[in-house]
Amino acid sequence: MAPGTLARLTCEWPDLVVGEVVTIIRYDTSHGYLVHTQTSSNEIWLPPHVLSNYNRKAWTFRFKKHARRPPDGLPHDNIIHETPPVPEFRDKLKDVTVQCGTKVVLKCRIKHCGQNPKVKWKKLEPNLCILRNERFMFGQEDEGVAMLVIDNAKLSDSGTYSVTVSNEAGTCQCSAVLTVTDPYPALQEPRIQVISCSSVLLEWESDFYQQFWVEYCQLGTGEWLSPNDNGVINSQTYTVEHLIPGETYSFRIIAVQNKLVSLPSVAVTLPVADTLRWQQEQFRNRYIELEEISRGRFSVVRRAKDRGTNVEVALKQVTRRRQAQHITQCEYSLLAGMQHVNIIRSMALFDNAPLPGLDTIVLELVRGPLLFTFICEHDEYTEDTVKTYSRQLMSALSWLHQKDISHLDIKPENVMVDLSSSSPVLKLVDFGDSVNTSKSVILPPACLEFASPELVLGQPVGKHTDYWATGVFLYVLLSGVSPFLDDSMEETTANILKCDYCFPDDYFREISVEAKDLVRKLLALVPSQRNSMDQSLTSAWMTTEQKSVVIPSNRLKTFMLRRHPINLPTTPTSPANSEPNTYKSYI
Repeated sequence: MAPGTLARLTCEWPDLVVGEVVTIIRYDTSHGYLVHTQTSSNEIWLPPHVLSNYNRKAWTFRFKKHARRPPDGLPHDNIIHETPPVPEFRDKLKDVTVQCGTKVVLKCRIKHCGQNPKVKWKKLEPNLCILRNERFMFGQEDEGVAMLVIDNAKLSDSGTYSVTVSNEAGTCQCSAVLTVTDPYPALQEPRIQVISCSSVLLEWESDFYQQFWVEYCQLGTGEWLSPNDNGVINSQTYTVEHLIPGETYSFRIIAVQNKLVSLPSVAVTLPVADTLRWQQEQFRNRYIELEEISRGRFSVVRRAKDRGTNVEVALKQVTRRRQAQHITQCEYSLLAGMQHVNIIRSMALFDNAPLPGLDTIVLELVRGPLLFTFICEHDEYTEDTVKTYSRQLMSALSWLHQKDISHLDIKPENVMVDLSSSSPVLKLVDFGDSVNTSKSVILPPACLEFASPELVLGQPVGKHTDYWATGVFLYVLLSGVSPFLDDSMEETTANILKCDYCFPDDYFREISVEAKDLVRKLLALVPSQRNSMDQSLTSAWMTTEQKSVVIPSNRLKTFMLRRHPINLPTTPTSPANSEPNTYKSYI
């Protein structure tokens, strides 16, 4: 048969039925005919013996039944031949429209179906697939009913369905469209009434729904937030408060019953309060913003210059939608009272400045990089160097603990070194997680690698949490490796909860026994058994001299490269030549 010729299947073949019509593409002596089927876009090879010309009558590959001879005396012209006819539809499939959750039955009635009809159901649109939930019932004489049953119809079940019925004589096919509709009425967008510069009243109407959620989106963020922690609203009005004056918002309603979301409301811009304008004007008149220094979980730190004094400062700018205003105010109040050389100080707080939704804490500018970055600028350092910086860190924490304040986020990114004086001075920064330790407080671990067992377990934290983190900090400084870090978060967590660590000879062979003993006393599994900062400052390691041990900095560089590659210097920098653009973290 020539290319383009229509052919008919004379026997069954995988995924095809007897009598199905195909188009010849080409012929190959070893493979047979490459054909294109009408029910799919696939091209398949078929042997010549299963095909016949479309215009020829299909051959059943069965021996013809002997003609039944008429009774004696009748002419042979009246011999009856029992050739089965091609199946035909008495009642074809009909288009159906149903609601979600209902049972759907697509069915058709076929005559001349024969004794062993083959029925195949397909979903043609939007994606072709073979369906298996079919049924076939024989009717009277030579009739049958083909059915496809779909329980609990979904919106995704909508589409075009076809049924193909075949016997040894041929094939017939028909199709219908199933439409599944959502039974729930639409939810209209809310109406907005501005009450103040930071609050609006939402109103909406619904006869079908009784419970709702409310969400708002600040223009430019693309993030929908709940104003009441996803609390269910049982009325059709709600007042959204604590919005940012001067910002533009849109609002929407969600039905609790089926999570149906309304269209977003029209965008509304809140008025700007006089006090807000005053704060923004004061900020712009006083500070010149310079380059960005670093970024944290909730904030960005920039270098700035005071227009009046020409003194450079650091501006920690916190986004309100990521950290509540009262937390930023608490952090400022905490830092404003700091009177320790190794703790960063705050000098001012601006609400909603320089922009609405942005709170700015003015901090002293630390003229130097992270402590670990500074140490990595040299090829090696000594155990005495570790002791010097550890003493400064413990002194800062001891001062905090005496005032019932815990830092709760001791890690390399929160320990800087100031190089503006004759000798480097350690500076402890980022007090966003600090709390009054007289209260029972539970926090998630900000950094698993330095997290204590009580942080991991969700138990109350306090000064003892800083003791553990200081032990991990000291271990890393002495070795350049992490005591509990493993291949996965689960394995690291297990090591912390079991206090499973050791002092490998490759890293600790030359380190003094007194230093390792202090690490053990800080990394005690039971919080009450850990060394306090005052006890650590009077430990044998701090009060006696040990031999000078040299520690290569390449392992510490690898440690910092794994955590934050941007914090590693590309070229060595001497303290005298350090510039503010080398400072990599305040937060």
